[in-house]
Amino acid sequence: MSDVVTLHNIIRGEIREPAARKVAGAFSFPVTTAQDVAAAVKFANFQTPEPIDKVLRALSSIGRKADWITDEDLKVQAALSGSPVKHMRNSIAAVNSWLADIETYVRRHADLQDLGSGSQRAMALLDRNGALYQGGITTMFILAGDEISIAPWNIAQALLAGTKAIVKPSRIEPLSAFLFTKALIAEGIQPPALLYISRDSEEEQNLVSTLIKQTRQSVMYGEDNTVSTICQPFGFRPDHKYLAYLTGRSGAVVYPDADIGLTAEMIIRGACDDRGNRCNSTKKVFAPRQLAKELEAALVQAAEGLVRGDPTDLATDIGRNDPQARAIAQQWASSAQVVYDRDMFLMSVPQHAPILKEELPYPSIALCYYDDGQDPVDLINGSVSNTYLGAAVAVSVFTRSRAQFDLASTRLQACKTLMNLPSTAFDFWTAHQRWHLFTELMRKVEVVVAA
Repeated sequence: MSDVVTLHNIIRGEIREPAARKVAGAFSFPVTTAQDVAAAVKFANFQTPEPIDKVLRALSSIGRKADWITDEDLKVQAALSGSPVKHMRNSIAAVNSWLADIETYVRRHADLQDLGSGSQRAMALLDRNGALYQGGITTMFILAGDEISIAPWNIAQALLAGTKAIVKPSRIEPLSAFLFTKALIAEGIQPPALLYISRDSEEEQNLVSTLIKQTRQSVMYGEDNTVSTICQPFGFRPDHKYLAYLTGRSGAVVYPDADIGLTAEMIIRGACDDRGNRCNSTKKVFAPRQLAKELEAALVQAAEGLVRGDPTDLATDIGRNDPQARAIAQQWASSAQVVYDRDMFLMSVPQHAPILKEELPYPSIALCYYDDGQDPVDLINGSVSNTYLGAAVAVSVFTRSRAQFDLASTRLQACKTLMNLPSTAFDFWTAHQRWHLFTELMRKVEVVVAA
């Protein structure tokens, strides 16, 4: 691979050569113009969705081949972002597995049926309440998050929904959107328009503004402040629906019967995957006070077992964080009782601590202890009650009892609960991962047949 990776905008399935470029790290980015934006919007508005059976075959083929992005590509991304190659490998493997079995995924949530015959043959998605799914709305995906799997997952979801999408990839992990879009072209699929706009300048922010104003829906990923910065200038207009994947403030609940060694291992993994920058990173843990000493010792031991080093090294666990992220976390830690500080923070805090409602861009765990008679579910629900989502994205529940886990799950304000697993466990099959395919990007037509 050359020293500089050249990226391109892609519109109408064609790689566009820009009039100007700018280099950041190992990447040469196209300078996107107002003309590029206009062309992308025009294409998206008039693009005919690909047949669902063709999309399924193409996505499944890409997943089975699993060669659209290589380890060398991942190392380039790792050098730029600091995310360890080990994490990226796991993330891409999860995406490829999902893609390879994409028809099963779709059939799990809707019925695939052949309609018509011969030249009129078509395949349709029917829900199980007598409605025909019809996607096709024009959508702008703003990938503010820097998880490498976001772009391929989003683009695949748009294709499955028949949505005419425009994608603005993250400037932190910009490569997966480009390589996945090229893989779609190689499979004979007309991909969504792909634009690189970093929002580093007022001119680029105006381009994002134009895109949002001229599309019918926006799907945004990122920390609350990032999303607010993008959305606030436009307000929430009735003619433009925003679907914002906001800060998760995810965490864990530990019950007295938990396996402490396993609990500590999973909590540390959930806190440190991808440098603790994900919406489902473990940021807070509610545990019984009587287990405090044993749990803290086990957490420190698990944290010490993490491999530090170059993010491009396949052995590295924790990666490299931005010094500014470290400074933010250190400021919050100054008001807590720090248990551990080595490339991550473990800190003990009281139940009223403001940090329990924050999302720090650094591997940080706020340990909050509850007493006999207190309900940890109430405590963690209270910590997300004032968020945009009103819920955590993911909550890990540590207990030896399936009945205890099931009971907690019925009461937790969370998109996803996991039993004795890290909050960051990869899974593209569950409900919060498919919302904008089967509820947000789709339109429905009720189908009524005379008796």
